[in-house]
Order: sequence, then structure tokens, then C-alpha cells
Amino acid sequence: MGSYVKAILLLIVLVILVTFGINNLEPIRLHYYFGLSSMPLPLYGVVYGAMLLGIFIGMLVGINSRFTQRKKIKTLQRENRELKAKVGEETPEAKATEEQPVTEPEEESEEESEDTGEIQKF
Repeated sequence: MGSYVKAILLLIVLVILVTFGINNLEPIRLHYYFGLSSMPLPLYGVVYGAMLLGIFIGMLVGINSRFTQRKKIKTLQRENRELKAKVGEETPEAKATEEQPVTEPEEESEEESEDTGEIQKF
């Protein structure tokens, strides 16, 4: 079902791009600095070129952040492995002291519970 939705959206975008190109066939000249200008180009070509250039620049910027994230992930995975190894190397005595049950405090008397404002269940 999802592939049909994607295909329909792609078809709609393509129809919009083609009709935009058909409606903007007028040739234009781009004027650069120092008196330079381009050969006549159709308006839709200039717009599509600008869009593609923007996508390309965005991809280049994204690549840098991906490499930074991959490096951080590798560092964190290494730290995770080291910590797991450290936990696995603990002596049985250290594990036994951690596993000892914690003694629960004795129940308070009614007078003490009234002072703290707790409700006693009977």
C-alpha cells in the first residue's frame, strides 16, 4: 500500500515539474559580475538548476554531520564494550555484596505516622 502512495506522490510531483517547465519556456540571460552574462537559457532550466544545486549543497553539509555521528557512535560502542567487560570481570565477592537484600525499615507507630501526615492502612 505504501508503494502505491509513493508512486502517486512521485507522479504528482513530476506532473507539476513538467507543467511548470512548459509554462516557463521564455529564454533569459543571467548577468554575472564584471560584465559577464550567460547564453540564453529557458527559465525552467535556471529554476531546476538552482534546485539541484541546493540539494547538492545540502547533501555535502549532511555528509559532515554523518561522519561526526559515526565517529561518536564508534567511541560510545567502544566505551560500552569496555564497561561490559569491566562488569563481567567483577569478583564474586563484590557481586554478592551488591545482591544482598536491603533491610526494610520497621513500621512506624501511629504517633509517628500522625506527625508525618501519612495515612495508616488497616
